[in-house]
Amino acid sequence: MIAEQIRKYIEEKGIKQTAIANATGMSKVAVSETLNGNRTLTAEEMKRICLFLEVPCERFFVEANEKIVA
Repeated sequence: MIAEQIRKYIEEKGIKQTAIANATGMSKVAVSETLNGNRTLTAEEMKRICLFLEVPCERFFVEANEKIVA
């Protein structure tokens, strides 16, 4: 669910998955699989993605929790 929130965010901002892969050291396949829910996002990967996006990691935890509660 957190990866889904990240995917929505990057789509809204028009950020390409390739840019995330290049900035984080993840492969393009790993980024795609993660954002599509086919691979588990590690804490380190999330940290690198959030640093690249200049967004606190907590943002995606809050959004994911709001979706569960709603």
